[in-house]
Amino acid sequence: MTATETATRCRRCNRKLTGAKSIASGYGPTCAKRMTADTADFTPEQVAKALQVIADGGVARIPSKHFHGLHMVRGTYREYHASTTDCGCAAGQEGRLCYHVAAVRLAAA
Repeated sequence: MTATETATRCRRCNRKLTGAKSIASGYGPTCAKRMTADTADFTPEQVAKALQVIADGGVARIPSKHFHGLHMVRGTYREYHASTTDCGCAAGQEGRLCYHVAAVRLAAA
C-alpha cells in the first residue's frame, strides 16, 4: 500500500475514503459518528491521548474468564486494566473517566 492509499483509508475500519471531508479527517462518515458517540464524555485532550495510545499499540484484549471484555492499556510506566466504563488507574479509582477508558471504547468500537 502506498502513502497515498494509506492517507485515503479510514483510520478506524480501513475502508477507502472518497469524500474530501472524510479524507481530511481520516475517518469515513459512519466511523466519525461512532467515534463521536463513543467519546462524547471525554475532553478533546483525552480523545487525542486515547488515539495516541491506540496508534502506539497500547490497547490489547485480555483473554480471561474473570475479566471478560476488559482491555489492557500500556502506559509509559504502568499497565492498567480498563473497560469501556472504568479503569484501574488513579483517576478511575476515584470514579472519574480517564483517557484509558476512551482508548478502550475507541478500540472496541
